[in-house]
Amino acid sequence: SSGINAEYGGISTAFYLSDLGHANITIYEQCSVACHSSGKAGGFLARTWCDETDLRGLARASFELHMGFKEQYPDLDYRGVDTYQVNTSTKCGGKDSVKMPVNWMTEDHITGTKQLDTSKNTAKVSPKLLCNKLLSVAQTRGVQLNISKIVGVKKSDGIVTHLVTSSNQVPVDVVVVAAGPWTTNFIHKHFPEYPLPAPRPQTRAHSVVLRPDTAVGSECLFQYHASSSGTADPEIYPVPDGTVYVCGEIDYVELPDNPLDITPDAAKCNDLISQAGHASKCLLSADVVARQACYLPGSHDDIPIIGKVPGNQDVFLATGHTFWGILNGPATGKCLAELILYGKSKTCDIESFRPERFL
Repeated sequence: SSGINAEYGGISTAFYLSDLGHANITIYEQCSVACHSSGKAGGFLARTWCDETDLRGLARASFELHMGFKEQYPDLDYRGVDTYQVNTSTKCGGKDSVKMPVNWMTEDHITGTKQLDTSKNTAKVSPKLLCNKLLSVAQTRGVQLNISKIVGVKKSDGIVTHLVTSSNQVPVDVVVVAAGPWTTNFIHKHFPEYPLPAPRPQTRAHSVVLRPDTAVGSECLFQYHASSSGTADPEIYPVPDGTVYVCGEIDYVELPDNPLDITPDAAKCNDLISQAGHASKCLLSADVVARQACYLPGSHDDIPIIGKVPGNQDVFLATGHTFWGILNGPATGKCLAELILYGKSKTCDIESFRPERFL
């Protein structure tokens, strides 16, 4: 087997394939492990927040798998977190009647708060750390990582026989395409017979990593910020290393071929810092560790794509998770591993995610 892309979806699939005894796997990545969204995501996890969507079974199964990682690999920085909605405004001087449930929030611009969930159902993990851990475990089982770009696919009678890199041709039996927002382009180029529609549109999301000079708690904040220019909804996630991750501010910019060519919009990153500073002053004056951006791995109908490519019995897809990629990575990988090895997913029902729906 060969997987494409050392982001969470590909690594998770390789991890579970090797866990089920199939370790003759090579993961191909043109840059480095988690060099795109899996290295820039916030890592927020929720057990029940997808219950009213097609993702219910996948999300619940995946949350439990995450909790299993927490027990199995204590060196990962999983932690349960309480989550709150916090409403802020540039015009408000604070209200005495507003309760401050989180001690590191500052009341000057807060107009309302509400607890959304507790540490029983919501959690936080550092995705890049998780990717590297699962990859290292898979590598002890025999999985290999190859830093090179796939530039071609060779077929015989419609069946993939080789992947072509910039330096050689590699014989393969099974191909897993888990290339995030690049998946559609890869399929269009190498499997044009499958009419996979493009996501609408290509969405670039911004984030900043801040290091305040005062300690903050573990609570994750979902902010609704009102200003004269409109509203915004940044998300604020404290990290165990003392930094605070803030994300939001999307735009629509053409996807570059190389993840290393992605650059953030400086103004949008500054907006995130300003918005978060209305929830907690310590974020406004914090050192900026990183300004970054990544593209959401979407699909045409905003539902993940998990399963076999129609007409190609040896090619499988795992993409389209948008904001919930880190949450749903484990169950996606396990379901896909089961589908490849047994012809059917046992972990949860993935029927609604089948690539056939676009035919």
